[in-house]
Amino acid sequence: MNDGLVRSWVDTQIAAVRHDIDGFPRPSPALQRLRLLLPLSSYRVERWAAVADGTVVGHLGIQMPAKDNLHMAEADLEVHPDWRRRGVGTRLLELLEERAAVNGRDTVISYAVDEIFDRPGTDTPGKHFAEKHGYAVADTEICRRNDLTKVDDDDLARRFAEAWERAGGYELVEWTVRTPEELVDGVARMEARMWTDPPMGELDIRPAVYDAERIRAEEQSLADRGQLTVAAAVRRVDSGEVAGYTAINVDPGEEEFAWQDDTIVDPAHRGRRLGTILKIANQRQLRRYRPMIRYVVTWNAEVNSHMIDINEAVGYRRFFRELVFQKKLA
Repeated sequence: MNDGLVRSWVDTQIAAVRHDIDGFPRPSPALQRLRLLLPLSSYRVERWAAVADGTVVGHLGIQMPAKDNLHMAEADLEVHPDWRRRGVGTRLLELLEERAAVNGRDTVISYAVDEIFDRPGTDTPGKHFAEKHGYAVADTEICRRNDLTKVDDDDLARRFAEAWERAGGYELVEWTVRTPEELVDGVARMEARMWTDPPMGELDIRPAVYDAERIRAEEQSLADRGQLTVAAAVRRVDSGEVAGYTAINVDPGEEEFAWQDDTIVDPAHRGRRLGTILKIANQRQLRRYRPMIRYVVTWNAEVNSHMIDINEAVGYRRFFRELVFQKKLA
């Protein structure tokens, strides 16, 4: 692995984020290097770079599920701001579709910013690039940030207590890094529901295959990369059944931003404020483990009003709208 190319690859990622979404967390140099060495076993991953004079000027990441959704390739394509409109992005996109086809994938999914709220007139070239090359908007998501320094702890305490009044017969279990053995099958079931339950517009997303083995493999990969996971579940006291689950990840060396991962409540257990309990409890747990973290970042489908209501109640505010593009390859 050429250290200079890896360094310029990370520099290109950082330059693109700073140019396109100022205020969004910059890619972690440590995590990007570790991702090269330690990809998740549940995905086949390819990474390609456009290089000029020994420097990376654009890059392409392709993630292809290896256990399910074998028709799909998910792409991350960025070009350094100084090298845009020179054909670099077009060539990388051609390569993306070539590699997807070689790997038997007929559906390509990618993302582009549509609008940064409170910043009218911000240039968002990615969406125009995608549309120009035959990609159609299949879903719309809103990215939100929670500024933990502005959270009203008394209000959260009130909401937490009120939620428990509706949640008789349930208990909360919290952990970091590794799911307790007695919960791992239930968490796997919750993760599988993340591929079917949330609104997904016109995206061709199919049921996922999740089991304890996959959960353990993903946990090990995150731990090997130095990523901290704080997680929580609610379960029935009488049966032990996992009714809901949430997790937040922190990248290695990061002391400002964290990433809200999946949050899901089983439909059979909804209407009992379990989502509110999970969000508040895990947010508190994050602050115990990483007290200097200021922001937590999350995404929701724009039409997912129930989860949006929970997120905004615990402090999340709109940052930008993101378009999810999809193209069916001939």
